[in-house]
Amino acid sequence: MKKYYNAIFLLVFISLIAKTGSSSDRFVLIFFGEEQGALAPCGCFEGQLGGISRRDTLLKDYETQGISAIAVSTGDLIKSPERQEEIKMEYLLAAMKEMGCILHNLGEKDFEIGLQALSFASQTNTIDFLCGNIEINSPFPLKYKKYLLKELPGFNIPLKIAFLSIISESLIKGHLLDFIRVYDPVQSLTPVINQIKGKADLIVLISHAPMEESVEIAETFPEIGLVITGHGIEDPIESLMYVNNTPLLSHGTRGRYVAVADYVVKSGSIRNTSVDIVPLDDKYAASEKMQVLLKQYQQTLKEEDLLSNLPKLPLEDGNFYIGSLACGTCHKKIHAHWSNTSHQKAYTTLSDSGQQYDPECIRCHTVGFGYVSGFANYDTNRNLAHVGCESCHGAGGNHIKNITDSYGKVNENRCLECHNFDHSPKFQYPKYWEKIKHPKEIPEGMPENTHGG
Repeated sequence: MKKYYNAIFLLVFISLIAKTGSSSDRFVLIFFGEEQGALAPCGCFEGQLGGISRRDTLLKDYETQGISAIAVSTGDLIKSPERQEEIKMEYLLAAMKEMGCILHNLGEKDFEIGLQALSFASQTNTIDFLCGNIEINSPFPLKYKKYLLKELPGFNIPLKIAFLSIISESLIKGHLLDFIRVYDPVQSLTPVINQIKGKADLIVLISHAPMEESVEIAETFPEIGLVITGHGIEDPIESLMYVNNTPLLSHGTRGRYVAVADYVVKSGSIRNTSVDIVPLDDKYAASEKMQVLLKQYQQTLKEEDLLSNLPKLPLEDGNFYIGSLACGTCHKKIHAHWSNTSHQKAYTTLSDSGQQYDPECIRCHTVGFGYVSGFANYDTNRNLAHVGCESCHGAGGNHIKNITDSYGKVNENRCLECHNFDHSPKFQYPKYWEKIKHPKEIPEGMPENTHGG
């Protein structure tokens, strides 16, 4: 009996050794970037892609499957140097921290927020900032690395990934040249790659550059195992290509897709099994943590009262907004028709979703926002809420002072200011016009040819 148990023990021991010797495990690299301030789909139409909430769910899905997911940000968190974009950067970095993102590659849009704000962000965040081919001349110290060597946790043997980073000189323009010097990517990468040879099991390049520049780099350095690139690609699905055996792909813009590289660890080496561009559609449920963060973002916009504090442009010839109710004094039949259209409920769609303090949304859901005498906030300009008469026909102040002047001609271009591809991709002018066009009406005392239709 003793011999029997000894034989069993020996077989189990040999089996364990064999399993260890041919160990196999899996991890994925998840890349996203060029959000340009897109925290979440605006909700203007069904089928929108993207958002930090769905991205977090995708990462959690891998975690649930027992697959290690490494999140990487490739640059351009925001789109302009405005206060709302600065707030967005704060919340995007907070979201990335919650997701366990290991690094953020610096893009030209990130620099546009200003060195003081960027310096503060780099000093106060646990996420490593990266850029391998720049030199910054600024009184505000920017904390960043030339590359990151990251050890993969949870494997039987030590495994390391080297993340390299470059930004194209073609993207650094205007005032950015005053404090940023960009070096040739190949010259910058050469010593780094020589330094990490033998230390990294996989080399990944985050190339904040047009696709053609990244192809040249991949051709120069066959040691690089993966390149994430393709600056400004709106539809990244067809972006995947190979340079020799190195995959190059893009995640696109506005956070609508992520690029996923799938790897298996077997017998002490890393092997790529697939690369893919994944759309963040509604099959990824809303993440509770990210939904809380998005509500906090809207609360910040409310507390700072950006609606009232944003600069306002003057109207020409002393014109001013009067509100749809004033228009209805003469145009009773038209006002009654407007009251039964979706335009009359435009502000309500924002207040119902908690976005009524968001300047980006308010612009197309109220009258005259961004102009003197236009909508500033609901308490003081309730008469300018919703998409009203003047949203289409223009400010009516001068018209009520002289009703015989020609006023208010409308064409498709006015509609396209809000019904653009991002917010209304299915917009067709003839079809949509039929839904909102008002009945013909000649106000009493007004010649027929003085009023636009």
